[in-house]
Amino acid sequence: MTYSSVVQIDMHPAPYVAATGSARSAQILARLVAERCPGNVFGIRDSADFKGPKSNGFIRDCARSVEVQTLAAQELMAEADDNPDQLLKWHVYFYDSGAGESRFTVNAYLDHDRRVRAKCETDPALVGRDVIYGDAPTLETLYLMLDAFAARQEATA
Repeated sequence: MTYSSVVQIDMHPAPYVAATGSARSAQILARLVAERCPGNVFGIRDSADFKGPKSNGFIRDCARSVEVQTLAAQELMAEADDNPDQLLKWHVYFYDSGAGESRFTVNAYLDHDRRVRAKCETDPALVGRDVIYGDAPTLETLYLMLDAFAARQEATA
């Protein structure tokens, strides 16, 4: 089993918060803990980092709480058909930058990057979004998604 860790990335060195059995479950835990511990920023690592510095007890207890563990399990179960391998979740945002040949633009961010996603979701130029699972999307993948999105927009206009 490949473990992943949740770490508090707004401190150096990034203190350990919790370890999970998949990258997606670590991503969910990072997001849920960040929602419950505002002002802190959490990220994930590809290994279980038990030997490094530990975050404060409140944060670690939050990650292990019945509420957070139940919500994480429910989210993993809800995604089981779309993401059976529990790969990372990326949110893809499409923006309308006005008239012209390159009218639409695209960006992708990790699910647990709450601050950036909040800015994207309140951007008035946002016209669509999508979700993909796996490694970081390549530029080719993003441009293919953008072309498909632009074609759908033209077909409905």
